[in-house]
Amino acid sequence: MNLIHKNIILLSFLLLNKLAVVAQYPEWNDPNSLPQWMTAEELLRKHEIGKGHKVTSPPGNPRNVSEFERMEAVLIRYPLGISTALVAAMSQHVKVLTLVSNQSNQTAASNSYQLAGARMSNCEFLIAPTDSYWTRDYGPMYVAENNNQVSIINFNYNRPRPNDNAIPGRVAQYYSIPAYSTSLTTAGGNYMSDGTGIAASTDLIYEENGNNPANVNQMVLEYLGIHTYHVTIDPPGDYIKHIDCWGKFLDVDKILIAQVAPTHARYWAYEQVASYFASQLSAYGTPFKVYRVYTPNLQPYTNSLILNNRVYVPIVSSTFDAQAIQAYKDAMPGYEVLGFTGSWQSTDALHCRALGLADRWMIHIAHTPINGTIQYQPFLNISAKITPYSGALLKTDSVLVYYKANQGGYKTALMNLVSGNTYNASIPVAASDTIITYYIFAADQSNRRETWPMIGAAGARSFKVVNSTGNQSLTYLQPEIKIYPNPASQNVNIEFQLAAPTGITINIYNLHGQKITTLINKAMNSGIHTIQWSGNGTMGRIPPGTYMIRIISDEHSSSRKITLVR
Repeated sequence: MNLIHKNIILLSFLLLNKLAVVAQYPEWNDPNSLPQWMTAEELLRKHEIGKGHKVTSPPGNPRNVSEFERMEAVLIRYPLGISTALVAAMSQHVKVLTLVSNQSNQTAASNSYQLAGARMSNCEFLIAPTDSYWTRDYGPMYVAENNNQVSIINFNYNRPRPNDNAIPGRVAQYYSIPAYSTSLTTAGGNYMSDGTGIAASTDLIYEENGNNPANVNQMVLEYLGIHTYHVTIDPPGDYIKHIDCWGKFLDVDKILIAQVAPTHARYWAYEQVASYFASQLSAYGTPFKVYRVYTPNLQPYTNSLILNNRVYVPIVSSTFDAQAIQAYKDAMPGYEVLGFTGSWQSTDALHCRALGLADRWMIHIAHTPINGTIQYQPFLNISAKITPYSGALLKTDSVLVYYKANQGGYKTALMNLVSGNTYNASIPVAASDTIITYYIFAADQSNRRETWPMIGAAGARSFKVVNSTGNQSLTYLQPEIKIYPNPASQNVNIEFQLAAPTGITINIYNLHGQKITTLINKAMNSGIHTIQWSGNGTMGRIPPGTYMIRIISDEHSSSRKITLVR
């Protein structure tokens, strides 16, 4: 079955239960920007969308660049749709490129940034008129061509706003990089990609392009290098229908999906897309790890910005903000997760108003991690394709695999060039090793450095080793948890296995994501362990219902449902 056929079947399946729920537009009173939706006047000019847009031939063998890859800058617009405090925070670690309409506008922006404490050496300005501050929606998409050239893809912004629609070309001119134009009509908020050729959008992408899936799939393949396109329903059933309102790729094999209460009218839709992605394979050949963030009042927590090793999350002064921040920390260990307030709406928040601009000179490391269990062998091969987009040579003594066995310290193995941009290294494995943890490091002669995963040791991957007798070693915390009895009326037994000493935390949550109690939080030895829960919380006996038991170790986490009956 070809890709296009698969997508049509997926779309048809997901639309079976679709409800015609369309929310009202939020109130809009910002004189400095057009709203995210089309105004009444613009609705009369829908025929102007794409007017004057000239399509070019596609780039050569493009690879889509994901949000969680290395970014050179972040694109915003002044007058702002975000706080100057957020601008200042971003400027401490990355270039901030601000779109301004004229020199006077630039001076006002610069003054406000200085007052906020921004690092002005990281603040740059591009004089280009705009109609709104939704830089995510109209800003450029990025690909890397087969000659390692980072390039921009321009599309038809789905609003009749010629100034906004011209911005991808203006950014390409500013950075002196190629720009290619496709006839695809869309907005950046309805596009998430993994950097390997997999992307996701809501079915708005088909609606806005003549309900022609075959044509859309062909365009995203040719211009963005997307060979697997997950096109789903829009769980909120709202007017905007952008995927960033409820879902987000966090890594090649991780996706975050918003969660609402079971009593919510659209609960079924959120669970449907979460189940769908959990059943799909990532580029690593493993099912997507689906993480959830609780948004009982449709807080826009998924509408966040990943910018190198930081995650900026929109918060709304809610009691659920801290849980949202923790959800990101659990899903993205090693990242600094920061919350910022703003004039956020459930359909529009931080991600809509800021856009990462890909590092033109990044070192791209492509590697499929070793997963699951492997048979013991004295040496294990690690292979990766490592490409310095700067054109500089890699430093031969600085292409390394960092690895450790069990709870030992990290050691290094030199990666050697095999051919092209493929590097190999051999990791020694002892017969007593049960868990191997590793990550990859590379540096080039332009003094750029990169790791895989990008967060480095904090995101290092692990796999199990089966010893020479064929007996499988126990895992650190392989999510093979036994919970019994289930359902339970009184005591619940939680059984799990550890292969080596490690820190363990066991928390109980209700289905709203609120923590009920912590059972243990301590270091534990290897072996089989059983913890008993009496069914009480920190405030005493809890009511019957379904709860989540979450076990977190130094390297892994896993959750299981338990039903209490009285």
